[in-house]
Amino acid sequence: MPFAYLRKQRESASLHGNPAPRGVSLGKAVQIALVAVVLVPLALWLPWLHSALGPSGLPDNWVRSSPGVGSECGTVTHDGAALLYCEDIEAIPGTSTVLVSCDANRPRWNTVMGPLTDPGPRGTLYAYSLNGSKQAVPVELTGYPREKDFHPLGMSMFTGSNGTRLFVVNHARDRSTVEVFDLTLEEEGWVAKWVRDVVHVVATHTPNSIHALSSTSFVVTNDHLFARRPGPLAHTLALLHHLIIGSYDERRSDVLTWTLLQVAKVLTHRGVAARLAQIETLLGLPLGWVSFVHLTTDVDARILARGIPFANGITLTPDNKLAVAATTYPGIYFYSYSPPHSSSSPLHLHSKLHLPFRVDNLALSVPPRSAGDDAWGGRVLLATGHPAPLKLMAMSRNVTNRAPSWSVAITPFSGADEWEDKAAPLPAHRFVLSHNPAWSVRTLFQSNASPATPDRPSLASSASTFYRPYDHHPHAGTLLVSGLYDSLLQCSNVST
Repeated sequence: MPFAYLRKQRESASLHGNPAPRGVSLGKAVQIALVAVVLVPLALWLPWLHSALGPSGLPDNWVRSSPGVGSECGTVTHDGAALLYCEDIEAIPGTSTVLVSCDANRPRWNTVMGPLTDPGPRGTLYAYSLNGSKQAVPVELTGYPREKDFHPLGMSMFTGSNGTRLFVVNHARDRSTVEVFDLTLEEEGWVAKWVRDVVHVVATHTPNSIHALSSTSFVVTNDHLFARRPGPLAHTLALLHHLIIGSYDERRSDVLTWTLLQVAKVLTHRGVAARLAQIETLLGLPLGWVSFVHLTTDVDARILARGIPFANGITLTPDNKLAVAATTYPGIYFYSYSPPHSSSSPLHLHSKLHLPFRVDNLALSVPPRSAGDDAWGGRVLLATGHPAPLKLMAMSRNVTNRAPSWSVAITPFSGADEWEDKAAPLPAHRFVLSHNPAWSVRTLFQSNASPATPDRPSLASSASTFYRPYDHHPHAGTLLVSGLYDSLLQCSNVST
């Protein structure tokens, strides 16, 4: 724009036989350029900022009921009290039981949002039967080292000829790991036998969500480059080498290594790290990534996809699209993926989908007994998250605050109608930054997190959703929604 203005001034001057007033024109051009530099990014950022502040018009508690049948919701309990501070919900293959990762210590230890005051009390895995009472039962961890912390976040299971292998992301006090268990059903209940932990600079820097590909391989998201709780200096130095050079040799000694060492020293300072992590989140910087991990006697890991703003939930769709929650995009990145991905080249970004909230976790619904005739055989992609992220941050600092909840069902559909979610009190299309006609988006659950009443439960800070269709009625089913700083909600007769 400034250069076009200068050109017009010169053309006008030449037509009238007068020299162009170069000094004045240059000054005006500079002014226009400065205004453009400030206003254009601001104009582009305003919709994103508006979405970060959160919508108005969310209902007290709304569930998409099966046509003609009302839904009923209740809170899942343990020992008579509500099950609290749960992150992920995963079906145990071949059963009607789900596994839930919870951490009652989350208000004092959260390596993603803070605080980092007390890593001592351990989190817990719970087994919950959909066919039984609304009582969750702790899963016994056998062989797990006493000295190890346990703060579970994302988890995933793979069932093969040797049983069920369970992978759990663990945000411990000194560094994050992926814990590997073998899950079995014993007389006393579900038992997780500890096998090993997994540590690798590009796989467990800031791990968040995980998807098992086999009993010895998985993909895992790393949500931030700048870790609020940084790992050891050697870890950070090795990570910088991997990200910039592609490999790390601790024997290497040159100017670049010295420079990266100084940077690593800064990044491992907790005060600096916390500020940088906060900036990365608030500005939506695309610095997260997805790693592939293969376990042998050693750990082989490599980055599959980079440039993801707050890489969070992850799952693999039935048509081999790796779906990754880009929390601060906000929405989902879809990558073409056919496991095992043996190539060292990065994955191809297939498409993006904006959603009306900061997406936390992703999951596929349980397959219906009779597969549908659509591309995913009747399954849907469940996305859950936070429509008012600033309120979630406030809740992470004081759990008496409340942050709203939103969960949607997504299916591939060419020519999807952006108004198809109109049955919801606040339809998704009213609060997305863009509409992608290749995807159908329907709200399953919404809540403004208003306090619960005796006849109406409520849920704040939704993190994950689980859906299982009924055998006798494929268009209705059971819905579970976890609250990161709240309870676990179960609703019946829910339609997708």
